Amino acid sequence: MKLFSQFFLLLPALYGTSAFAQQAPTEFSAYYEASTNGIRGNAERHLVLTEDNNYRLNISLEARMGGINIGDLEQSSEFVFEDGIIRPTNYSYQVSGVSSDVESVAFNWDAGIALSAEEDQSWTIELAGNVLDQLSYQQALAMDVADGKTESLEYLLVDGAEVETHRFRYLGSELIETPMGKFNSIKLERIRESENGRSTIIWLASDWDYLLARIEQNNPSGLKIELQLTNALVAGEQVTPLP
Repeated sequence: MKLFSQFFLLLPALYGTSAFAQQAPTEFSAYYEASTNGIRGNAERHLVLTEDNNYRLNISLEARMGGINIGDLEQSSEFVFEDGIIRPTNYSYQVSGVSSDVESVAFNWDAGIALSAEEDQSWTIELAGNVLDQLSYQQALAMDVADGKTESLEYLLVDGAEVETHRFRYLGSELIETPMGKFNSIKLERIRESENGRSTIIWLASDWDYLLARIEQNNPSGLKIELQLTNALVAGEQVTPLP
C-alpha cells in the first residue's frame, strides 16, 4: 500500500553540518497521535543516556485502519555527543506489516567510512565532515534551534547509497494547539531542492527544550500527514501545556 509507506516516510523527514549547542542532549519520552487519510496510529520518541556521552534516540509507531493494526515502524540511532558535536555510531530502520523495509548504517569514524545497507544491497560511504543518520539529525536540528541558530540549518546525512543535505528554514515563533494543549513553539520548514508541491512543517516546543510538538506534511496528491503531541516527559519532568 503506497499510502501506508508514505505514512511511515513522515518520520525520517522530520528532523549534516552538525549541532553546535554547548549543552548535552536532554533525555525525554514523548507520545504522539498520527493520522493520514483514514490511517491512524500512535507514536513514541525516546532519548536515553546509555552511558557517559552515549545516547540512543528511537521512534516506534503502530498504524491502524478501522481499528486493525496494519503495520509497525521501529527506528533507532545510537550516537556519541562530544565537544558539542553529535557523532552517530549505529542506525536502524524497520517497517513491518502490509509494507516492509529494512535499512541500517554502521559508522566507523576511525576508518572514515560508513556501511549503509537496504534489504539485500549495501554501500561503503566516505565520511567527509560531520555526517549524521536519518534520525540523529533530528536531534541536531532541535539542539541548534535551542542554541539560537536561525540560519544555515543544514545537515548531512546518510541515505542509502548517498550523503544528502537536508535544509530547514526558520519561520519564527507560533502558539500552537495540540491534543495535549497549547504550546509556545518555533516553526520550521523543510527546504526542498525542487518545487514539487510537497511541504513539511515542524513545530518545536520552546518552553520544553524544543521537544517535537507537531509535524504536518502535505503532498501534491492531497495527502496530509500529521503527528501531534499527546504526552511527554523532559528530563524526568511532566510536560504541561500553557494554561
